Amino acid sequence: MNRDEIFQIWAPDESPWSPWVKPVLFAHLQSSECPAADGGCNLNWIPAASEKVALVINLPGADGVLTGIALAGRGFRPVPLYNAVPLSYDKLIYEPGKTVAAVNVLPILDALKRSTEKLAQLKLPSDAPPAFLLDFNRHGDGRKLEPGEFDNRSVSFTTDFPSAIFLASQGIQRVILIQKDSADIQSDLAHSLRRWQEGGLKLERLLLDNPSVPETFQVNRPSWYGAMFQRVLCQFGLQRSGTGGFGGWLPVSSAGG
Repeated sequence: MNRDEIFQIWAPDESPWSPWVKPVLFAHLQSSECPAADGGCNLNWIPAASEKVALVINLPGADGVLTGIALAGRGFRPVPLYNAVPLSYDKLIYEPGKTVAAVNVLPILDALKRSTEKLAQLKLPSDAPPAFLLDFNRHGDGRKLEPGEFDNRSVSFTTDFPSAIFLASQGIQRVILIQKDSADIQSDLAHSLRRWQEGGLKLERLLLDNPSVPETFQVNRPSWYGAMFQRVLCQFGLQRSGTGGFGGWLPVSSAGG
């Protein structure tokens, strides 16, 4: 199975959510067989797919993919929104106290690949509601990166999601944000959620470490709300890749003689 075939399974032509599937990680897949992934988790909190609820799965690393594939088994269409370029395996040279890449997305890449066969077997209907997949660690760990490190920190833009109008046209009036153990809303995601809120969608959230009934919440107007925020984010030193997405080596200063 080659990368184009894998991408087609995650972004089938018949799904209305396929235009939002990010191709960044799929472009770095190697052609090979894709063994099934273990996506087992407690899904008692999930509403029925027939309720037409959109989910935003904002979980760290491969947890998002594994939860997404488990949700697919319950009738939701996983929509990967990962846009950080991976550091290739041959560059993974570690030194004590140094991580080389700002965000390790290789587990996400591997989980996408291993989940492909299972997703294909499920044969989801074209009107399956979406489960948007984000990496909670996309901003990095907050440390200052050093010259010579691979900076693949990324952000999520409002244009990475369909509009409230489009969601409503698909019969969706509720969005549930799923996070692991933090109720805080990351600044980039807050802009997208606020847009949906202003568009009349009901926002709910649930923490996987303490799943119960999703609670309704409101997103306050973020600072720098709107298009200006998008431009400001890209001026914070994030490295845009020439092939799409975020990722690039921080230059090493050369000493003069």
